[in-house]
Amino acid sequence: MKLNIVLLSLFFSTLAFAKQFEVFDGRFYNGLYYPLVDIIEWGEQNGDLPHIEFHLHSKDKPMDLTVVPGDKGGKPVLWIMYDLSFRGEKVCRHVLAPAHFTEGMKLYAYRDNSDADYDNIYVSSQPMQGKNLVEYSMQEYQPCLDENASNKPDSLPRMPASGGPATPAVLTTPPASQGPTAIPAAPPAKEEKKDGKNIGADYDNHAVPFSF
Repeated sequence: MKLNIVLLSLFFSTLAFAKQFEVFDGRFYNGLYYPLVDIIEWGEQNGDLPHIEFHLHSKDKPMDLTVVPGDKGGKPVLWIMYDLSFRGEKVCRHVLAPAHFTEGMKLYAYRDNSDADYDNIYVSSQPMQGKNLVEYSMQEYQPCLDENASNKPDSLPRMPASGGPATPAVLTTPPASQGPTAIPAAPPAKEEKKDGKNIGADYDNHAVPFSF
C-alpha cells in the first residue's frame, strides 16, 4: 500500500512539473506569453474557393508565420511555423486546411495591418485583391526543436553521420522578389477535393485554436 502511494505521488509530481502545451490563446505557458491567434476559413459562403485568415492579436510585438500545404492522415493541413522574433522563438503547429488545398500546391499570401486590434495574414490558392492587402513573402519553413512541435514530416531534423547534434533539413523557397509566396506545383488534386468543402475537424490537432 505504501509503495502504491509513493508511486502515485511520483506520478502526480511529474505531471505538476511537466511542460505545458503552448496554445496561442493570449495566455502564459511555461512562464512565456503566447498571443491570441484566430484561424478562420472564409469564402465558401460567397461561392468562392475558401481561404484561410490568421488574425494575429500582437500589435505591440509583431509576429510572422510560414505555412506549407500538406496531408496528415488523409486530411489537408497547413504546416505552420510561427516566428515570435520579439523573443527569438519559433513554434511549429498544424491546422486543418480548406479541402481543395493539396500538398505542393502554389499558395498566395497577403498581409493586412489596417485593423486596430490585430494583423491579418491571408493564405489562398488563388490571387486576391483588396484595398489593404499587401503581398506577403513568407520566410523559409524550418522545423522546430521543442518537445511539443508539430513539424512538417519531411523537414524533421537530420542526424549527421558523425553523430553530432541534429540540424534542420533545408527547404528551398522562392526569393522575396517573386511577390506572393509560391510553393512548387504538385500532381493535380483528387477530384473529390475540388469542391472546396471542408471534410471535418482535425481532432488530433489539439494545439491549434480555431474560430470557426
